[in-house]
Amino acid sequence: MFPFRTTQGWAPMRRAVFEFLVIVIGVLVALAADEWRQTRAEFRDLEEHLTSVLDEVRDNLSNVSAVRGGISARKIAGLETIIAHLESGDTTVSDPDALLKALADSAAVWRPFVSRNRFDALNTSGLLRLAVGDELRDVLAGTYEVPETLLGQVALMQGDYPIVVNEIIPSTYQSSLSGMRSYIVEGTAPEIAIDIGAEDAVELIHEDRARLLRLARGEAAVATAVWYALTRIQADFRELEPLLADRVGVPSEADRF
Repeated sequence: MFPFRTTQGWAPMRRAVFEFLVIVIGVLVALAADEWRQTRAEFRDLEEHLTSVLDEVRDNLSNVSAVRGGISARKIAGLETIIAHLESGDTTVSDPDALLKALADSAAVWRPFVSRNRFDALNTSGLLRLAVGDELRDVLAGTYEVPETLLGQVALMQGDYPIVVNEIIPSTYQSSLSGMRSYIVEGTAPEIAIDIGAEDAVELIHEDRARLLRLARGEAAVATAVWYALTRIQADFRELEPLLADRVGVPSEADRF
């Protein structure tokens, strides 16, 4: 037979069980509190990353918009002038300097500076997992993949036109006609010793008219591809900007670009 246990005999055991349950519940509450604090901290970090990425997106939008509306437009206008002149067969040039300017613009080779450092930092942080099922995550990834893909395709189309043009433009004109000049606010590069004048350069254009015309047509294809690429890149960043702005609780500036 089991020994008879009095109520007093069970009291210590009940007290031990109660104390054990209190400890377990306390541990669970502490773990839950730690997880809650960690989750809150991660969401704060995510918001900080998203705010930083928003600034980067706006910078990229500004750069792409400036290139599309500035250098790209000048390149297309320069190609129109040069192709029209070469197709006309005319050897009379009233303003050789203006023709050389159009030639230099038509041969400009550049790509907009599209930064992705802040997006990469967000991606590396692993915090994007908090945006599961969020449209923002998909738009972010797609937007930052497009520039490299599209501009890479454009690079594969690039021919020898810029090289040939640089062989025609007199060296002394390079300081004023170089496409790199737009990267500085003040000053110009030193002029290189004069070798030929504008009139002599125009003669070189006419002497190599047929080849230059073929290359210029190829460059027109490049300029057209660049326009399409920039237009898509600009549209993607303009779609992303208000999503980010809404997520971090600030007004959108997409209409500015």
